[in-house]
Amino acid sequence: MEVEDLAILHRELKNVRAVKEATADLERMAKTRVLLGDDFDILSGDDDMTFEMMTRHDISASGVVSVISNIVPGPIAEMTRAILRDERDKATQLKEALDPLFKIVTVKTVEEYEGFTVPCKFRNPVAIKTLMNGLGLPSGPCRPPLGRMTPKGMGVVRQAIRAVYERNKEVLMPIQDYYKVNLKERIDNDEYWR
Repeated sequence: MEVEDLAILHRELKNVRAVKEATADLERMAKTRVLLGDDFDILSGDDDMTFEMMTRHDISASGVVSVISNIVPGPIAEMTRAILRDERDKATQLKEALDPLFKIVTVKTVEEYEGFTVPCKFRNPVAIKTLMNGLGLPSGPCRPPLGRMTPKGMGVVRQAIRAVYERNKEVLMPIQDYYKVNLKERIDNDEYWR
């Protein structure tokens, strides 16, 4: 849907008052703000772009429809609240702590098999469900036609959670406390990542 279509809908139907923006096109989002005004909510649909979307004055996103909040809902909510309260230092600190997780919403690898080199892309929810299962959180398998990640893809996911654990363990502690899992053991033990 074009921004102009959204503007027409908003003008004619007052209950059309928000959009989940997942195009990664910041200029389109700025255009949305210009055409739809300040009484229209723009929500980030890309975790890794939320900070910029919310802090850019020409976009002024209101929040996020977050994939990573399946893992760390508290820190995501805390980051967005800090941005809305203009607590930039706190928001930046949380963004930097969560960055490795933001990068795994889509995991890209290059796999080799049967004499071929093939680029692979594991889109949401594959990497997130892989992470949840690896950490011992309830998530179940992906529905067909989505499948499992390759070992190389799982390695990218494990490296991301390991980086967060080593640098900013506090954002992950609610998982350990609530689900009664030993995060270090879950991250390090290959048995959980098969």
